[in-house]
Amino acid sequence: MPTPRVIHQPETQQALRRGVETLVKAIAPTLGPLPRHSIARNQAKYELLDDGGVIARRIIALPDREEDVGAMLLRQALWQMREHVGDGAATAAVLYERIYREGLRYIAAGANAMRLRRQLVELLPGLSARMREEARRLRGEDELKALAFSVCYDEAMADVLGEVLYTVGRFGQVDVRSGHGRGLEHNYVEGSYWKGGVQSKEMLRGTQRLVAEMTDAAVLVTDMEIEEPADLVPMMQLALRSGIKQLLLVVGAISDKGLSVVLDKRLREKIRTIVVKIDSFHPADLSIAQADIALLTGGRPLLQKAGQSLDQAQIDDFGETRWAWADDKNFGFASGKGDPRQLREQVRILRRAYGEAETDDDRARLLERLGRLNGGLATVYVGGIAQDEIRQRKELAERTIRALRRASAEGVILGGGVALLSCRDWLHAEAREEPDLESRAARLILAAAVEAPIRQLLANAGYDPSEVLARLQQCEGVRGFDVRRGEIVDVAEAGILDVAHVQIEALERAVSSAALALTIDVLVLHREPETMTEP
Repeated sequence: MPTPRVIHQPETQQALRRGVETLVKAIAPTLGPLPRHSIARNQAKYELLDDGGVIARRIIALPDREEDVGAMLLRQALWQMREHVGDGAATAAVLYERIYREGLRYIAAGANAMRLRRQLVELLPGLSARMREEARRLRGEDELKALAFSVCYDEAMADVLGEVLYTVGRFGQVDVRSGHGRGLEHNYVEGSYWKGGVQSKEMLRGTQRLVAEMTDAAVLVTDMEIEEPADLVPMMQLALRSGIKQLLLVVGAISDKGLSVVLDKRLREKIRTIVVKIDSFHPADLSIAQADIALLTGGRPLLQKAGQSLDQAQIDDFGETRWAWADDKNFGFASGKGDPRQLREQVRILRRAYGEAETDDDRARLLERLGRLNGGLATVYVGGIAQDEIRQRKELAERTIRALRRASAEGVILGGGVALLSCRDWLHAEAREEPDLESRAARLILAAAVEAPIRQLLANAGYDPSEVLARLQQCEGVRGFDVRRGEIVDVAEAGILDVAHVQIEALERAVSSAALALTIDVLVLHREPETMTEP
């Protein structure tokens, strides 16, 4: 059993540095369009990884306890980066390591760690502002595809996702599903759909492709659990008197006795009814779905929790839609007759909530609602040779979609490490004007750090970073190095782009986290430390 220890300087800095370097060596090779990979072993299973955030998560602990502290500090920052942004973990790791290493050098030369940290953090707003000033909106489908490639490094996937996001828009609904072949397929569906199919296979009998379809259908939404036939009779009589011929009935649940009413041959000749149920594990999501269906179709939901019952149904409770469909897993409709003004107002509220959401789960739920209310969706089918490959490609596609949505909202900057590198001269000029050691050191540290991502990208692609950077220094205009073509290019014309928000977030997290690590003087190692699988 390990013995408890208390470690002081300079052993603390040395241990943290070794831990940081160990983790970064596993992540840095994944940076760039020609990445290398890391392999992780979990019992008898092996994973080939090219996602810095996932690699950081797979490393639960390092054998050396002192080094493990440094690795876990960085691991926490990288996993938060991936959870909140979806990408950029490798860039953040490279920046963090360079800032920490350069910071230790200046501390050894006499700089005060606390004052150095303060100067590093104070420089962040100015750096971030400079990068935001360079951000611009995406220009068309080709730039979406180019940006998608900078995230996934898969040309086929980039082409599909770029087209899909261009077609459905920033708030469009995009579902990523497992495909049956080796490549990617995609299709578009007009309207909105929800998970939860027909409540009886009899409703699909005789239909084409086992999909029940209706035109000019009425829609009634309720959260009630229908047990007895008598529960349905008053509502069905009202529908018949109102001349309704096709009815999509969305229920909380329905028994076999209840289904016997709508499946009765004599009644079906007068009014064809498709009964569906929304599948949801969250009561709040279920209530939201019921409200959205009513909003889209112009009806009103009948809610048991509000003290209502089906025998109280009025004709105004029924919504309308031009086309409705259902199969054994999903149902949906298109061209609902809801009030356009109410729909636009709800979309406006949801877009504002999306901009203010703090977690990926909240943003994902809001995007689903916005996609449905916008009335169009796309499905991307991701194939592969084995299930593990399909799972990894699905995760990559979802990560790329999130990045494209971010870029559509907050713009893009020059990629290939060029946007960060462009801050170097400004930092050097600032350093020459600073008489204070810590102020000057902070600027020189960041000047070295913003150069680190492009150096790593070039090294991963097999080029000599110093040689390429020396050639770039002699070029005029905004030039970068296209590692796929092996030549210096105009970065903007070549379509080499990065998501502005991702790069700025990577810089901010790396600087603030590494600056904090520079002020750690003592490590306390417990006899039985708590092990956490989640960062």
